Amino acid sequence: MVRVTGNFSSEAPLSEVVTSTILAALEAGWGDPKKISQAATRAKILETQARESIAEKLNIRVDEIEVVGESELLPFLSIAGFLHPDRSLAIGAIDRGKIRALARWHQPSAIIPVSASGHMDPTKIDPTSLLSLQVGNGETGIVQDLPRLSKIAELVVLDATTSGSRVALGDRWDGAIFDSQSWNGPSGIGIMAIRNSAQWTYPLPHIAPIRTPGSYSLPLLLASSVALENFFENTSHLSSLNVHIRNRIAQELPGAKAVGDQSSSLAHLLTLVIPDVVNEMIVRELEALGISIDAGSACAPGDLAPSHVLDAMGIATTGSLRLTLRNEHTLAEVDQMINAIVQTVTQG
Repeated sequence: MVRVTGNFSSEAPLSEVVTSTILAALEAGWGDPKKISQAATRAKILETQARESIAEKLNIRVDEIEVVGESELLPFLSIAGFLHPDRSLAIGAIDRGKIRALARWHQPSAIIPVSASGHMDPTKIDPTSLLSLQVGNGETGIVQDLPRLSKIAELVVLDATTSGSRVALGDRWDGAIFDSQSWNGPSGIGIMAIRNSAQWTYPLPHIAPIRTPGSYSLPLLLASSVALENFFENTSHLSSLNVHIRNRIAQELPGAKAVGDQSSSLAHLLTLVIPDVVNEMIVRELEALGISIDAGSACAPGDLAPSHVLDAMGIATTGSLRLTLRNEHTLAEVDQMINAIVQTVTQG
């Protein structure tokens, strides 16, 4: 399926190979892998192959990964499994909502401030704490200094739900979480990796020794595996487009700025802040022209809520626009989008 022209929003249609895999899996993978039957045996083989492929692409041992059917449950399962009443939880001020909610739920906890560039302050991290370390921010693309920060805390859970396979996790981590959508896979599939199993306990009520609720769609898992196998991001191309947008917006709209340093951010994500404009108006005007972009907080885009990420960085939360770049985007399409933003702002 060809993507929608002018789509710079975070959502995009699944590729043809991924959708074909889902349809084929509905035919071949309908059996329950936990049962004893020919259909179940086929399903178990498909499940094993998918797990092995995902583990290989993420550079994680297959016995470390667990599949979770509800990706929004991932932060709780991974982090709460390492917590005990006396262990402090440290999170970044720009972490997403589900993780910030965990810090409110568990005490003691600490919110680690970030610099104007969006990077966590290492001096504020308690060496005895469990650190939830966001690899790449889903709103700005800002990547944290993993080698430095991951050595400070006693335990580290990496949030790779945005970065996916783009950024190597390194050797110092105890748990990690991934979202299939980060490598253009289907929603509804998350991956939890537990490396330090001796310190982790399943945090939900249970009788048998388990590590996840165990409910997920096998066809979606197979599609996620295929998506990861076929995932390729032309980083050079995306970085070039990213820089081009930053330069043109700065030239065309005085006072406007791109958030974060592109050299230390994911190439495919970009947030622009344009002062004295209503971002909802820009989104609607561009949508009428066939160009889709996002606005507001990446955690709560539905109501265009102000961004806690920008607020934590000391940046105005009004007039923020979020762009997602893809391999298929051309310079001409990017310029068309920029021209539309400039025209909307200057004539509004």
